[in-house]
Amino acid sequence: MKKFINDPSHVERDVVDGYVKSYPELIQKAADDIVVRAQPATGKVVLVSGGGMGHEPAHLGFVGTGMLDAAVGGAVFTSPAEDRIEAGIRAVAKASTGVLLIVKNYTGDVLNFKMAADALKDEGIDIATVVVDDDVAVRDSTFTVGRRGVAGTIFVHKCAGAAAEAGADLAEVERIAKKVISRVRTMGVAIEPCVVPAAGEAGFTLAQGEMEMGVGIHGEPGVRRAQMRPANKMVDELLDTILSDRDSEVHEVALLVNGAGGTPPYELAIVSNHAHDVLAKRGIRVRRTFMGPYMTSLEMRGFSLSVLALDDELLGLLDAPAAAPAWFTAGTAVTAGVGTTGSGETQTQASNRCACAGTAQMPSAETQKIDSSEAQHTLLSEGEQTSATEDADRALAMRSLCSIAAILSEHRDELTKLDMPIGDSDHGINMDRGFKAVVDLLPSLEDASASEILKRAARAVISHVGGSSGPLYGVVLRKLSAAVRREGALSIQSLADGLEAGLAGIEELAGGSPGDKTMIDAMVPAIESLKQSLASGIDAQEALQLAADAADGGAEATIPLIARKGRASYLGERSVGHKDPGAASFALCMAALAHSA
Repeated sequence: MKKFINDPSHVERDVVDGYVKSYPELIQKAADDIVVRAQPATGKVVLVSGGGMGHEPAHLGFVGTGMLDAAVGGAVFTSPAEDRIEAGIRAVAKASTGVLLIVKNYTGDVLNFKMAADALKDEGIDIATVVVDDDVAVRDSTFTVGRRGVAGTIFVHKCAGAAAEAGADLAEVERIAKKVISRVRTMGVAIEPCVVPAAGEAGFTLAQGEMEMGVGIHGEPGVRRAQMRPANKMVDELLDTILSDRDSEVHEVALLVNGAGGTPPYELAIVSNHAHDVLAKRGIRVRRTFMGPYMTSLEMRGFSLSVLALDDELLGLLDAPAAAPAWFTAGTAVTAGVGTTGSGETQTQASNRCACAGTAQMPSAETQKIDSSEAQHTLLSEGEQTSATEDADRALAMRSLCSIAAILSEHRDELTKLDMPIGDSDHGINMDRGFKAVVDLLPSLEDASASEILKRAARAVISHVGGSSGPLYGVVLRKLSAAVRREGALSIQSLADGLEAGLAGIEELAGGSPGDKTMIDAMVPAIESLKQSLASGIDAQEALQLAADAADGGAEATIPLIARKGRASYLGERSVGHKDPGAASFALCMAALAHSA
């Protein structure tokens, strides 16, 4: 991997600081991952968007007058977590007349923005949400979670931002955003993939002379691999698909020729040249053209075309004054701002780090295993817990979380490689980061109950994992916490109850069922195994090992499945032959629990 970066773990912060220092008259930091307008607007609807970084200039480059009021960034290609989105909304909502969230249709983004919106609505903040799904490469079907939100999102930022700047109320700004979404279509192609800095290698490979048609914006493969063709032929296919997707005739459009990050301007000009010719031959007038890198995929060599069907209203909104780092429309007065505000670890290493962290005096690797009689007593006792068993439960909760963190760290690269062909090359990275944050939290919880430890761990996972895995694993930990609190013990019974409640929570939050090629395929057999062990009176150690084996078998069984949920679902039959990363990580977590007991 050759990139102009420093430490891969600091890339996101370096990028934000670079933008803020370069455009202090337009943007400033509200936090390391939140960028807001340098001159906050009051008495208007505010627009908040965001997503994983790696798409620059999106989304922080579109913060400014007449566009976004705040952008919230996650790790590269990973949705920001719920609490970070809440912080971004709070940073601009106080003096507003309402908040519009603009969300791209990816599972992690939709989950985290929804949870943040629900939490703040309960506090009385008036919030509306629109979901952009402009990618015509992905058809709505039983094999997908709906069309992806890609470069057409920029048109939503611009038109809705102009309406908000003009004083429209929340309902009107939402109407404009939905109108743009209904009228914009996008499709892309790539000839070279990108490399996520923390992963160090490309998510897919292309042979000389190959192209990926229908790529998304997260470094994932497209919907079809084919022999490379001349640029004009690529443009023909993209526009044929885009224009055939519409129910009515299009007469006037805005055209966005978007570079994916590694495509030079002279090649984009060749693409734009033919796109104009094709549209003209079809009797479609291009009223406005935008050409350049607007929503990128790191250094991917590719481009996308977005076509927005115009009417007088949308044309006026596109032309309305705006000033943001990546967008300037004449007529905007800009006043100088106030300036800026300022792994590969093995399981043994992770266990030792956990053991030595802070003042909690976590047990060392040599003393982590408790003898079988103590384990059986701690896990299977009923009724009122004595102080000794409460201490044992606390130690077991901490030890289990440390063991999970260690095994995820040890298998970080393996999980990331599983995610490369069918995801966005970050699952192992994100899970490792999240559970390291849990371990760092444990020294402050030396007097907490097992239930409280699990509850706090859930918050840390949701906050630091991000994407879709953060909310889903957070739900499981929260349900485990509740089950332990109800039963008064960390036991096989509370584990089974908590996992079953967590499964229900996942199904409610994200949908899905066995056979969809998700973590559910590993959870269901593990839960069934725990129930059978309880009915048979099997001791705790054996019960956990059987459940871990069942989860591993469930993860292996995802290999021949077609993905029906999550980002892998966009690949359809191309997802066959790959193990689901979420199922694999859940199986590892169950193996860690068996190791800890």
